[in-house]
Amino acid sequence: MAVLDAYIKLVKNHDYRNFLLAATVLNLGRKLSWVALGWFVYQVTGSALSIGIVISAATIAPLVSSIFVGGILDEYDRRFVMVAENAVRGILLSLIPFLYWFDILTLWMIVVVVFLNGLLSSFTTIGTSSILPEFLESNELERGNALFTMTGQVGSLIGPALGGFSTALFGAPLTLLINVLCFFSASLLYIRIPRSAYQGEIQRKTNDKLADKVSRFKKDTVEGFAFIKHYNVLIMIALVTFFFNFTYAPLEPMLPVYVDLILNENADTLGIMWSVFAVGSFIGAIAWVRLGRNFPYSFALGTIIILWGLVPLSFAFTTNSYVVYTLMFIGGIVFSPYNIVAPTLKQKLVPNRLRGRVFGVYGLIAGLGFPIGVYLGGLLAEYIGVTLTIMTGGILTILLGAVVTMHPSLRFKEVGSLDYFIK
Repeated sequence: MAVLDAYIKLVKNHDYRNFLLAATVLNLGRKLSWVALGWFVYQVTGSALSIGIVISAATIAPLVSSIFVGGILDEYDRRFVMVAENAVRGILLSLIPFLYWFDILTLWMIVVVVFLNGLLSSFTTIGTSSILPEFLESNELERGNALFTMTGQVGSLIGPALGGFSTALFGAPLTLLINVLCFFSASLLYIRIPRSAYQGEIQRKTNDKLADKVSRFKKDTVEGFAFIKHYNVLIMIALVTFFFNFTYAPLEPMLPVYVDLILNENADTLGIMWSVFAVGSFIGAIAWVRLGRNFPYSFALGTIIILWGLVPLSFAFTTNSYVVYTLMFIGGIVFSPYNIVAPTLKQKLVPNRLRGRVFGVYGLIAGLGFPIGVYLGGLLAEYIGVTLTIMTGGILTILLGAVVTMHPSLRFKEVGSLDYFIK
């Protein structure tokens, strides 16, 4: 009952609840459009490399902007930034279906749209992680992140299935318009949260000259790098996430090809795969919170990574859709705790006044692994095929997990003073 009461308290928190709903809606739209866009690009080009190029553009862009975003979130009106960013992203994404209907859409146009959309997306990614602790007490953070993971999987559950079925029935362009509505809905939910709740003790900067803003952004970026460099634990978390993203990434551009060539199925099967993954993630998040973490972070993160690596490795040994659904379900269970443990650890370590710029730099370092892995995965598939590419990603993931499990930098159970982690 105590655990249930704690979650009820979180949901009754007005600011946290609206922030949670906005994140859920955005995740719904993201998963929906990811299925639609990946399948659309593959059907138009017939190339796994083209999928890799589009996904790489979408994931490189937020890394480029993340070092600036952190400083903006730390010093300017966070609510205005979050509201405006999602509204503009909705407008940008709507260009793809309209350009298609006017019969002028090309691959490079899709790449430009997803790149611009990605540039703006880092405001939500970094903003969510930076702002969330302002709505909660320190002892509520792990449950708050767990609830984010669980409700996020509601969007992940509905989104891929809806995206797959909608793409199969109505086509990808019309399906993408649903995501446009999700962006606008998120903006309205962010407006419902008072400006003061976003800012905490941070004072907004106003009436600054452009030269002063540029100078401060440079200073913020240097400060973010310096803060991470000062602590072994932050360096290690960033590097672990970088390599985990890198070894995981080849799976994403490969799945549409795998479904088409290996399973001989269509877009709705791809949607179901991600939906059962979401069900597993929801269960995994609940189980993690119920069981608790009574062992070192190195063991927790390393075990999660190893168990996930077994999932894509197993894809190489089956052509049965139901076996693949089962594997994705298990994968969701073992993968979701990573999105609870890693964010909670860095939220506890980094003070609010530095959180935006530090998380921006962290996102740049950790996030680079994904677009590199996606591009190399698409390139590798052209030479060795989809099955061996997925298998290679799984093997590398397992090896990474083994290294993390044995590494001394994360061999602690609780976060104490930051001074403990000084090199």
